[in-house]
Amino acid sequence: MDPIATEHKVALAEEEMELDQQIGQEAVTTEETRDRRTINNDNEPVATAGSQNKDDKAQDEIDPQQQAYRLYVYDLKTEQQQQQQCQLLSSTGTRYNTTVRKTLENETTLFQQKVDPSLVYDGNNHFRNAKWSPDGCCLLSNSNDNVLRLFNLPYEMLDEQAETDTITELATNFGIREGETVYDFAWFPSMNSQDPATCCFITSVRDHPMHMWDACTGNLRASYAVIDHRERFVGPNVVSFNLDGSRIYCGYENMIEIFDIQRPGQESQKVPTIPQRRTKKGQKGIISCLDFSPDYAGLYAAGSYSHTVGIYDETNNELCLKLTDIKTGVTQVKFSPDGSQLFSASRVSNVISCWDIRNTAEVLYELPRPGQTSQRIVFDIDPSGKMLITGAQDGSILFHDISNGPETTATTENSDSSRLVRSIDHAHQDLTVCATINPMYPWLIASASGQRKYSAAAGNDDSSDESSDDDDEDDKDDNTQHKDSNSIDNSLKLWRVPGHSEWYSYPVEQEEQQ
Repeated sequence: MDPIATEHKVALAEEEMELDQQIGQEAVTTEETRDRRTINNDNEPVATAGSQNKDDKAQDEIDPQQQAYRLYVYDLKTEQQQQQQCQLLSSTGTRYNTTVRKTLENETTLFQQKVDPSLVYDGNNHFRNAKWSPDGCCLLSNSNDNVLRLFNLPYEMLDEQAETDTITELATNFGIREGETVYDFAWFPSMNSQDPATCCFITSVRDHPMHMWDACTGNLRASYAVIDHRERFVGPNVVSFNLDGSRIYCGYENMIEIFDIQRPGQESQKVPTIPQRRTKKGQKGIISCLDFSPDYAGLYAAGSYSHTVGIYDETNNELCLKLTDIKTGVTQVKFSPDGSQLFSASRVSNVISCWDIRNTAEVLYELPRPGQTSQRIVFDIDPSGKMLITGAQDGSILFHDISNGPETTATTENSDSSRLVRSIDHAHQDLTVCATINPMYPWLIASASGQRKYSAAAGNDDSSDESSDDDDEDDKDDNTQHKDSNSIDNSLKLWRVPGHSEWYSYPVEQEEQQ
């Protein structure tokens, strides 16, 4: 064997051994440094570079054998917390405090469709509803001009700790105008702004097919046609996706119709809510609202203008439970996050009812809310299931504590009022039509305002027909209420609600760890 080659191999082996020793020493040094960074002198965890606030400290203290999640808790209950004010962050101001015709003239360049303002109904351009996108990055609104406007959320508002002293202007650069009254609209439940394929929403329009719109380009993706026995297009009064977004559920008179999202057109599954036209069985009337149980129990609720709420099984669409003794037409139903309770709101009613759908099928308690109007007033529940917020007829935003069960309060009007923990008085100068919580950033809430002004449409014979929506049946009940209201406030506002984040944990099963 060549002695030179042997010496060379020995030298390489020695170099490799020295290199391994250096790597081992660096690893030990790195481990000691990390330990020193995460353990202070009192042997307590402290924030590292990736977790520099209290929330991340709490997360670091959780046992690695447990799964952790975070919830935002509102600071509204105690007297000290009530001194913290809800902060107005952004608003559309007085931009929409005008008629439909003037609004369309000012924003013609925003619409994807050509609009001739001289041919449209010239009524008060009030907001009807507003809904957060599932990823919480934008807000979609509907107004009396039949336009759906998309408002992108400024990034600085997504920071829980950010503070600002100025009220920014809430502006839109995107709008879609439908040809008739927009009854309802719904976001695709898996919508994510980082994935353009999921950025879409569906609309229900009077006497038109349902339209699925691309939220990035404004283009029409698909249409789903509801056709009655007379071969006429029917605009459903309510439209909703199921939890996984695979099907579209819509409701109209005595019918729930289901579409496969992958099959646009007329193919659908019709689910009659009554077995025969002349019968007392089933759920009669126009299906006005839908909501799916968020606990994936396979249930969904349907409210009717015939004063009933039905609970259906999603697997076979059979009626499981029927809630009655409701005085007026139901305008909204919403499950609690755990699926054990159902909240409902009705027309010309001053309360929101909480139903026990697991045991007694009776009203547990009622939350007071000024609402002597046929116009929809939309409420929402925070992700923790502890707080319900709603608009009110006097322009305020109400916060109700729903964390405690009925056994802690007597069934009296005074005790129900005790659940009201905060009110933003005069949030709007007109009726607050909706109050909704951001699903991803719950410290942000949005509110919209406005109502029909019959004086603005005086002298126009078509005004009542063009401005009416699915609330037509009871318009006579609140004509006087609207005529006496002279203030005009058609605005959309964003608020920050004081609170803090709390970490919760639950044990991870052995199979899940493996």
